[in-house]
Formats: sequence, C-alpha cells, structure tokens
Amino acid sequence: MSGNDDDFFKGDEGEAVSEFERLIDLLFQHVSEFADDQEVPDELLPLLLLQLSMTTRMMAYTTSVAKPSASGLKLDLDRFRRDAEDLIREMKKEAERFIAQAKEAIAASDLEDDGT
Repeated sequence: MSGNDDDFFKGDEGEAVSEFERLIDLLFQHVSEFADDQEVPDELLPLLLLQLSMTTRMMAYTTSVAKPSASGLKLDLDRFRRDAEDLIREMKKEAERFIAQAKEAIAASDLEDDGT
C-alpha cells in the first residue's frame, strides 16, 4: 500500500509485516464470528466491510486534520481508492496460489468430515 499506510508500523519491516498479519487474523476471526452469529450471507459480508472501511477512513480523515473539508475528504478517498486498487492488483497476482490452497483446505475438511 502507499501513502500514510506506509508509516503505520514503525521499525523493522519484518516485524511490521508480522504484526499486520496478526491483526488481520484477529480481525478475520471476529468478523467471521459476527457473520456466523448474525447469519450474514457470504455475498453481503464484503459489501458490509467495504462500507465500514470507507466510513472508518472518512472518520479518520475528519479527526486527523485541523480543518476538515469536503474537498480534502474527496482527495483522501481518492488516495484510499488507489490503495485499494493496489491491494486488489496484489491479490490478483496471488489468485492461483489462493485457489490451490483453498482447494487443499476444502479437501482436508471433507476428509475430516468423512472420518468422523
């Protein structure tokens, strides 16, 4: 990612990546529990998270500048969109590996279910 996100974790890059991954795992666990508890359809969850992400970014902008403005918010949302596009490009590069791992996990789960 680019912009302000580059400075989020200070210090050793490997340590920062590990911390970021740890936070992703924790957030994923909480979101998964929420989705299960609320019976959120798989197709709806990404849209809920995107809306939450946008709202959080907008609130962060508003509280981080001395004089928030609509034009400043629009510029910040443009930066956020570029960051999101960068992330999507990176995820697309990993699509084949992701699908292979997902298939392996599904097969392993099916074997466990058949064995019980």
